[in-house]
Amino acid sequence: MKMRQVEAFRAVMLSGGVTAAAQMLNVSQPSVSRLIADLERSVGFALFERRGGRMFPTGQAQALDEAVRRSFTGLDLLEQAARRIRAHPVGVIRIAALAALAAGVLPPVIADFRARYPDIKLTVEALGQRAVVDRVFLGQADIGLAVETADRQGVSSTLLAEAEYLCVMPAGHPLAKWAVIGPKDLEGETLIGPMHEVDALWFGIDRVFEAAGVTPLRRLETQHSFPAYAFVAAGLGITVAEPFSAPLFARLGVVARTFRPALSVRFAMLEPEIGPTPPVIAEARAAILAAAAARLAESRAVATQP
Repeated sequence: MKMRQVEAFRAVMLSGGVTAAAQMLNVSQPSVSRLIADLERSVGFALFERRGGRMFPTGQAQALDEAVRRSFTGLDLLEQAARRIRAHPVGVIRIAALAALAAGVLPPVIADFRARYPDIKLTVEALGQRAVVDRVFLGQADIGLAVETADRQGVSSTLLAEAEYLCVMPAGHPLAKWAVIGPKDLEGETLIGPMHEVDALWFGIDRVFEAAGVTPLRRLETQHSFPAYAFVAAGLGITVAEPFSAPLFARLGVVARTFRPALSVRFAMLEPEIGPTPPVIAEARAAILAAAAARLAESRAVATQP
């Protein structure tokens, strides 16, 4: 087993594909594929399944990835510190966020910073949960906005908001006249749900419906809540989703209502744990916390509109 092979494996696991891994390592795609094949011969088992031109990690790959992550932790923390030192005070704030938080929380923060700090550049990546955490851990983002997770070395976590999910439906839906929606009210409705493997809360939603003896129709699933809102706006069904997107989609006629029993998710602000926090990042941090609280208050108002 050679270090370059392990680096290629790690890059594929972090980026999710050979092409992205090649860009990360600044090598050709065939070089990454060859390094992965050499590593598979070295360890004696398959690391990826090739299906339809894509690579999917095997169970053995997941286990190896945990060991690789632990072995790279020290070096990653040093690289993280170096990246943060390089990035500041040159005037760049890098944010990685779930799409709902990027669209629902960040716009007023960005508008304020552009007015007060015209020379500061902000970059925003809308990513999945694991990618957000990895960006922060690797020092590729100064702030991450994601679902609260278990502690990870090198990453500090601050509660952003504890948000109750809402029942979201198209304009003109009969249930829009109700102030509170429960699982029994959704009997026979087409429910747009997140894919089980990417949204841990969905298991909690399932249990609520099971306890009520309700089996909603699940004919459409999506990876993130933001497209779920868009599908609702298109009249494709109802969803139970995070509240940050509700005020935005209310302008498109989507109706949000309180859902009971309450289902809540804790969202967190993630930051690299290495090095002092630059003053401009501390300002952004405070502004994001305030914007999240304001957005939740706005979503509660939307959910109680007649």
